[in-house]
Amino acid sequence: MNKRVYNESEITELKRQFCDSVPKEIVAFLNTDGGTIYIGIEDDGSICGVSDLDGTLRKIADIIDNQILPDASENIILGSEYIDGKHIVKVQVTKGSALYYIKKYGRSAQGFFLRVGTTARAMTEYQIEAAHLKYLTARADITEIVGKTVNPTFQYLKIMLVEKQFTVNDATFEQNLHLRTKDNIYNKQAELLADQNEVSIKVVRFAGKDKGDGILQRNEYGNKCLIVAMQQAFEYCAEVLNATEVSFRNGVRHDRYLFDKDAFREAWFNACLHNCWADGTPPAIYVFTDRMEIISTGGLPVNLSREDFFKGVSKPVNEELARLFIRLDLMEQTGYGVPLVVNRYGRDAFEFLDGFIRVTIPFAFEIDFTKEGAAANGSGILCELNPAHMRDKVRDKVRDKVRDKSLNATQKKIMELIKANPAVTLVQVGEQLGIGETAVHNNIAFLKQNGFIKRIGANKNGYWQILDWDNQ
Repeated sequence: MNKRVYNESEITELKRQFCDSVPKEIVAFLNTDGGTIYIGIEDDGSICGVSDLDGTLRKIADIIDNQILPDASENIILGSEYIDGKHIVKVQVTKGSALYYIKKYGRSAQGFFLRVGTTARAMTEYQIEAAHLKYLTARADITEIVGKTVNPTFQYLKIMLVEKQFTVNDATFEQNLHLRTKDNIYNKQAELLADQNEVSIKVVRFAGKDKGDGILQRNEYGNKCLIVAMQQAFEYCAEVLNATEVSFRNGVRHDRYLFDKDAFREAWFNACLHNCWADGTPPAIYVFTDRMEIISTGGLPVNLSREDFFKGVSKPVNEELARLFIRLDLMEQTGYGVPLVVNRYGRDAFEFLDGFIRVTIPFAFEIDFTKEGAAANGSGILCELNPAHMRDKVRDKVRDKVRDKSLNATQKKIMELIKANPAVTLVQVGEQLGIGETAVHNNIAFLKQNGFIKRIGANKNGYWQILDWDNQ
């Protein structure tokens, strides 16, 4: 092949070898018109090849899987070619349908790039804001975005609806909950509400007043129904982290909580509801020694002023999800949440930044989360802090309800087989129940993820342990 075929252009990038600039080149192509990156080719178009093909492919695969948000895997084809006795790496990128950035830099100018001529250039704040608004407006409807979860199940959701006295009809369930696109494909809303998914909500505790003081603990609630995950995150913060300041005046005990649980609940549930799920980034909770921050993506809805926002005017981005939240008593239809937070903490609690909203809930007193149990806060007042081991006692309310009654017939039979023979293999399970390999793996995954069973030891010589089952 003639080396003159390889020339850098708006859609072609040549690299002699793998380097740190590859992530920004990929992001630039995603955000512009697509293109191809060749690694192992000199600037003049001559082929030099890559010395470590497998290593280079692994590095680029890691970039695709872990370093770029939102997920761009469907827009990138990674491969290699063998030319003139030398290996080159070929990364084909098509224009994405979102605004992409390098994860470690977050939503800052350092993470966003465009392809301009033959170079990748950082986007300006104005370009980022304009592009983000464009994609939010075009892709906000999660009922028309194709989800990633294949053959989802909705046992958690059905149980919650039944407990609120709603009738669940399997024949019309998906239609009534708007879980498919107009083309009859499971949508993003179905992905969020499925028993198993790839959505992960984080609660991160820091050792001081800013992130530079280091992470003390990172809890993840996810890979399950959004409503279950967000309730688990709420329970952890409200019941485990919410310390009490105790004082005595005239022999009478007075308690003061670290933060207002009702205001936190409204702020957190609203963040989960109004988050721009089309963007692919879930909301998060950051806990410092003097405050708590709730981050959600998307910013103010289009055509909603800040004044209307503070008045409680509700224009949910995810309308069908909002209707479900109202059915499950997770939110008020009257726009109660924002005014409540403003009443308790003022308008300054809300900060509108490029592409996301931050709600800051200041603590009533500063506390050292590194200390367990009761401790003095320096003023002679006793602080009762729920210790970390209480997490085992504070069970999510939905989880308590999702026990034996949530298991389908196949899962119950699997539990019986494991109870009778803890060393039973997946092949034996399939043979005895007459189900295929995929069905076995999906049901075992559900039982493991929801704390019913645990694998002890290796796959070949290990065994199953029953952890939590009403009928054991």
